[in-house]
Amino acid sequence: MSGIINTIISVMLAAAISSGSSAMAEDTPQEAAADFFDNISGGDDQTAMLYMDNKYVNFLENVKGTDEEMDRLEDAVFRNFSFEITDSAVKDGVAVVRATVRNSDFSGVMDKYRKESYEYVTNNLYSDDVIDKEKLNKKCIDIYLDQIEKTAEREPSFETDVFLPLEEDGYGGWRVILSDDIMKEMLGELEIPTDE
Repeated sequence: MSGIINTIISVMLAAAISSGSSAMAEDTPQEAAADFFDNISGGDDQTAMLYMDNKYVNFLENVKGTDEEMDRLEDAVFRNFSFEITDSAVKDGVAVVRATVRNSDFSGVMDKYRKESYEYVTNNLYSDDVIDKEKLNKKCIDIYLDQIEKTAEREPSFETDVFLPLEEDGYGGWRVILSDDIMKEMLGELEIPTDE
C-alpha cells in the first residue's frame, strides 16, 4: 500500500514540478520588463533590494529623511510615470526590451534646489538652524522635495525610449540589468544630490 502511495505522490510531484517549470518558461522578456516597471514604480521592497547597487534606487530607499519624506519622494517621482512596451529582441539568453517611458521632466530640479538652498543659507546665515547640521540637512531635504513635488504637479512633459537589457535568470525567467542611466531616464532626467 505504501508503495502505491509513494508512486502517486511521485507522479503528482513530477506533474507539479513540470507544470511549474513550463509556467516559468513562459515568462517573456516583455513580461519581465513590465513587471520591473510596475514594481519599481509601485515601491516594491523586494525589487528595490535586488537593485540596491543602483544609485537612484539606493537614494529612493535610503534618503536621509523620515519615512514620511521618503514616501513624499517616491510618490512625486513616480506620480506621472507610465510606460508602454513597444519592441523586443532575444538571442542566446539575453534580450533587449524597448519601452516608451513618460514622466515629469525633473531635469531642472537640481538647479532650482541649488538656488533655493543658497538663498536659504544666505538669508539665515546667523541663525542656529544653519549651524546645526541636522536642522540644515532637514531643511535641504524639504527644499529638494518641494522642487520635485512642484514639478510633479504639472502634466507629464518628459518622454523617451528606454532600451532595457535583460538576461536569463537560470529559472526560466528574465532579470533586468539596471544601470544608473536607465533609472535617470525613467525618472525624467532627475539629478540626485551628492555629498560632494
